[in-house]
Amino acid sequence: MYAYDDEPICACSTPAGISGIALIRVSGDGCGVLIDKCSKVIRSSADYHLVSLLPGYTCCYGSVEDPSTHETIDSVVFTHFCNPHSYTGEEMVEISCHGSAAVKQEILRCLGICGIRLAYPGEFSRRAFVNGKMSLASAEAVMDVINSESQRQLEAANSLMAGRLSAAIGKIESELYKAMAIIEMLVEFDHDDDDTDMEIEDERKVCDIMSTQRTELKRLCEGYTKGRILSERMRVALIGLPNSGKSTLLNTLTGYDRAIVTEFAGTTRDTIEVALDIDGIPVTLIDTAGIRQTEDIVESIGVGRAIEAGRKSDLVFYMIPPDMTVKEAALGISELAGDIGGEYVTAVFSKSDWGENPNAGEIEEALKGYGISRFINISAEECFNIDKLENIICEYYNSLGGRQEEGLLITNSRHYSLLSKALEELDSSIEAMKDSSGIEICSATLRACLDEIGEVTGKTVSSTLADTIFSRFCIGK
Repeated sequence: MYAYDDEPICACSTPAGISGIALIRVSGDGCGVLIDKCSKVIRSSADYHLVSLLPGYTCCYGSVEDPSTHETIDSVVFTHFCNPHSYTGEEMVEISCHGSAAVKQEILRCLGICGIRLAYPGEFSRRAFVNGKMSLASAEAVMDVINSESQRQLEAANSLMAGRLSAAIGKIESELYKAMAIIEMLVEFDHDDDDTDMEIEDERKVCDIMSTQRTELKRLCEGYTKGRILSERMRVALIGLPNSGKSTLLNTLTGYDRAIVTEFAGTTRDTIEVALDIDGIPVTLIDTAGIRQTEDIVESIGVGRAIEAGRKSDLVFYMIPPDMTVKEAALGISELAGDIGGEYVTAVFSKSDWGENPNAGEIEEALKGYGISRFINISAEECFNIDKLENIICEYYNSLGGRQEEGLLITNSRHYSLLSKALEELDSSIEAMKDSSGIEICSATLRACLDEIGEVTGKTVSSTLADTIFSRFCIGK
């Protein structure tokens, strides 16, 4: 683990490689004075001649110079931030420079000569958390914003980073602490007969508080089914016999020729995964080998992977070409429908530009026996009804519930695991409270519930766990 301290730190916050500009971030009280040793102010709003003298939230044009030779490294813009109103809660300076690797490397070297060490991964966000600028949940959302690849991912990440989840959890936590205070009073103090009515009223109040907050906690947990898709992508598998149009559909949905398409059966022998964005929903589309009996060892491995891909997917599009028989249709889906549920399978009559399948009615009846109820005709070549397949993906996502419109969508598996455990402990507390002899158990389980919740916001998280979380961040954030 890294040896954290409160010394000034620096890092490049923009990605590696060549760019028009780059941003080097410096944080730590006193960092402005250290930067004065390797900087020259050329022009500022009020003739400030040192970076450290710049008022907070102002910029100046200047240069970075080698403190040993006074040779100019690059012309830059310095931006000064004063504590506590900065990202980290400390004094900060951001240096906007040219984006060549040599410029960035030389500026970091000069900062090091001046006594500013290189930051560890995630150390800027770690300092923001330690200094109370954001909760742990909000800090973790920083990387979600950086890694977001779709509109809905970005919206959910921004909501988390803005603290909406922490605020919702904070309300639950506050109410449960009120219940804990009443419970502690009931545990600590003996009551005589005259206090019986008051004691019953207190117990009723505790039960009401816990029941109400259980509802809120459960609603948060239920949102993870949708949040998981935003963090891990919805997996949609294209399954079917060889030459059923799977690869052509994949190419149509992605907008380019990602999969090889030929008239020969068995062209696709392994799974092909493509990331795409459908109405802001991050989707991984999986093309698979055609399902059939084969003596070809490589192709048979591909068939096994195709079936496994279907089992692990959120949705399956089962491709039915015009020449598929009823027996083939039933055989192709039999291994999947029992494992993933027919409600997650859409039967897609493909290649409608070639004509309709003469067995369509019988095939539909056969597939209904496997729980499949959605049937659609498409032509990937002519883009016929492709929008309806996209609508099925959107409808599935929207059916998962959650509270995304309120900015309360859990996307982090760590948060979900902790809040699920908190819900279990709260259920135990409610059960124990129904029996007045179990009030000590109620106290213990409610405290355990609050500890689990505290690990989401960071109130009860260990320093080791916090360090582990931030070590997964990129350098410069």
